[in-house]
Amino acid sequence: MSSSPRRSPVVLDARLDDEKLAELLAHGTEYPDLDLKQKVDPTTTEGLVELALDVGAMQVGGGYILAGFDGQRRPVDDLQDVDPRSFDEARLRPRLLKYLPEPLDLLTRVIERDGHRAVLIYVGRHPSGCAIFRADGQYKKGGELVVRFRAGEVFWRNGTSSERISQQGFEEIMERRIAEEKTRWLDEQQETRRREQADREAAVEARSVARSSSLGAINLDLEPAALVATALELLRAGDQIALRHLFNEALRRARSAIERDELDTELADVVDKLACLAAAFLEYEQQEPFEAVVDTLGRIYSEGFRGEHPDRFDLPATISPTEVGPRVWLLIIERVYGLGALAVRLRNWEAVKALALQLPRGVDDSYGGWLRHALTMASRAQHLEEQQGDRTVEVNLLSRAQAVVEESDCLRADGGGGDEVITSLAGFDLLAGVAAIGATGKADDYAFYPNFAQFRQSRIQLLADALVADDEMRQALFPGTDEQLAIALRFVEAYAHRVGLRFDGFDAWRYTPVGDFVEQHLPPDYPAPGGF
Repeated sequence: MSSSPRRSPVVLDARLDDEKLAELLAHGTEYPDLDLKQKVDPTTTEGLVELALDVGAMQVGGGYILAGFDGQRRPVDDLQDVDPRSFDEARLRPRLLKYLPEPLDLLTRVIERDGHRAVLIYVGRHPSGCAIFRADGQYKKGGELVVRFRAGEVFWRNGTSSERISQQGFEEIMERRIAEEKTRWLDEQQETRRREQADREAAVEARSVARSSSLGAINLDLEPAALVATALELLRAGDQIALRHLFNEALRRARSAIERDELDTELADVVDKLACLAAAFLEYEQQEPFEAVVDTLGRIYSEGFRGEHPDRFDLPATISPTEVGPRVWLLIIERVYGLGALAVRLRNWEAVKALALQLPRGVDDSYGGWLRHALTMASRAQHLEEQQGDRTVEVNLLSRAQAVVEESDCLRADGGGGDEVITSLAGFDLLAGVAAIGATGKADDYAFYPNFAQFRQSRIQLLADALVADDEMRQALFPGTDEQLAIALRFVEAYAHRVGLRFDGFDAWRYTPVGDFVEQHLPPDYPAPGGF
């Protein structure tokens, strides 16, 4: 047993920059969440097994592994003969997943310091509280078989050592999980009470408005909470005319805002309130009015063409950033992604498909839907770039959508937030792409771009596995044959791999249920020309 644990000063913020390295070295010693090593070598079986053991143990509480330094924190040369490419997340993660379960929250960085090579590895906590090894970790040394762990075992950091978990370790995990759940529950209760109070106030106004005989009584000048409550009252009363009048008013206001180039103010207000209505209809499982809102957003989307021929935007390789059309389309699609993320969290697959496959008037059907069209046009107009000093940096569409969602209570109607939002945005991006491929019958980049590939594969893996196992989900999103779905998923894998390599993001389906499905159903002559 180790001595009584010291309170760790290590901050688990997933940073890997030079400041973080200096901060970790300044601690002067190891902790349960900071493991200093002279050498790590994942190119050998022994080195990979030993690293898997330490990563698995670190997943109980999270932490950093720092290799290339001795006990006095001085850099050493033990990593000079290790191929630095072996630490690339895209290569290292799938090799570790031979032994460890998904999800694996892993970030790596190879550092040159004072002429020496070092490696900094961040390991996030496993959401289940610990990682159960999925395969035996063994290697031969000196002619003898060394077994470091067995499938089904759990290791943890006992002080500064990685050891098989003890009763004390299990109790710590349970205490932490209970404390986290208690905090989450208290936060939810506070948010529920806040929303109930807001709902009561909105309901009073909504009943008054709904009783009015004037069609204009419900309008876009209402605050979002009152607007939503009034719309729900009208639905309960069966008054579809008042809602249709509201949608027509939204189209008129949006058209006027576009004509006057009041996009970030008036148009954003109209689209945000429509998004609030759509989110409420999702929450209350009102599919028909939800799709009516989506249709209204599609009609507003078409106004971005301003009566001009679509070739005006399709043919040029670049578009002026001041052009109205791409700005309109991006503004709408950011909200559509927020709605798609909410639909994913609510597991409303019909809503996901409805959002994915909208093809507003003016959008060529080769795009597979408005998501790909908006992305293409925004890229050509340089709206997905930002200047950092003398560098132009690419901005992911999902990051822009995340910023919109975080500012909107409506798009987080289920209480989602933070990391859950970006995970559901990535999930919507994947499922929308698969649905678009299924609808067009073409596995090509006209229908789909993997924005999700820039993020960790664990963000979309569970949804991808569910797609091939959940019949209801499958039929809603991709009603084609197993062979057609296998082709679509193999294309997604190849495309996402190419994108993910640039960002240490998505790698491949191998060693996953969806990977097994693809291998089982992919035709032997794939790739074949054309679509399905």
